Amino acid sequence: MNRMSMLFCLSILSLLSFATAQDQTKISGVVYGDYFYNIDNAVTSKKDINGFQYRRIYLTLDFAVAENFESRLRLESDQTANSNTNGGKLGVMIKDAYLKWKEIFQGSDLIAGISPTPGFEIAEAAWAYRSIEKTILDLNAIIPARDFGVDLKGKLIENGSVNYSLKYANNSSNGPETDKYKRYSALLRFKLAENLQATIHADYAAKAEITDGFDKRTKPNNQFVGSLFLGYKQKEDFSFGVEAFSRTIQNNFRKSFATALQNQNSFGVSVWGWGTLTEKLKLVGRFDNYDPNTDRDSDGNLFIIAGLDYKAAKNVNIIPNILLVNYQLKNADGNSLKDITARVTLAFTF
Repeated sequence: MNRMSMLFCLSILSLLSFATAQDQTKISGVVYGDYFYNIDNAVTSKKDINGFQYRRIYLTLDFAVAENFESRLRLESDQTANSNTNGGKLGVMIKDAYLKWKEIFQGSDLIAGISPTPGFEIAEAAWAYRSIEKTILDLNAIIPARDFGVDLKGKLIENGSVNYSLKYANNSSNGPETDKYKRYSALLRFKLAENLQATIHADYAAKAEITDGFDKRTKPNNQFVGSLFLGYKQKEDFSFGVEAFSRTIQNNFRKSFATALQNQNSFGVSVWGWGTLTEKLKLVGRFDNYDPNTDRDSDGNLFIIAGLDYKAAKNVNIIPNILLVNYQLKNADGNSLKDITARVTLAFTF
């Protein structure tokens, strides 16, 4: 650990100690880890790879700053380049860092800082198995999970049957701003019945213009995403949901060197469900269909999840699961490439 990392960790520990002493804070954490085995893989060198891994470690500090003001600092670590050190070891990154002004006006809160984007927070909570996998928008990096900006969230109808969320942000995820282009997001949430909810979401990311090598013209390269979610939950007995999205990136695709750039259109749909078998066992399943470019025939994939969730304790779950990704792309023998990974996932919170 270098000097700056050590100072940062000491500062966080000091803040935690102070906040705990003042009884103004809540400290919580989430850990997802697996033993995995790659039964098959589209990349031959990854077949038969197996071992232990952490896919998410959260440490969260929620602090009451003053009356009507709350803040959150969340640290994340995982075994990806996002948080690993330069030496390839498990490192730490800032996941959330924001201040919430509660009831800035009746029924609405203002949030400033690094915070979740509106697109899949509700769907992820309904899916309830982020410990197994991300939702389809997050999994395929359609929109970032976080962005640095300002949010306004609240009720459009006093009884909470229609809520809204607006975000104006850097369009740089957790990183520093490097250009003048911004991201604009909006979401409406409808509580259709006691157990039924739906969302409508739109996201517009402005980008720098690009020059088309075919006709030498300068063209826009902005991105628009629209998505819908519908979820039903019957207490702890069962739940199911459907999420679908469409994405357009302007002038991001060329059919051949003899044609001008055209829009790249993507589409995805995810259907999932879980049901209680016994007091401690749940069956989990999900099916995704993702096509990153509807004008190409060999770039899509089908993604299937099957798992059995064993509740070992109140905040401890052991989840044997299997992931199958079947690609449209075929090998030299004409067979579809696929990934098959078997895992035993350990998930716990505190």
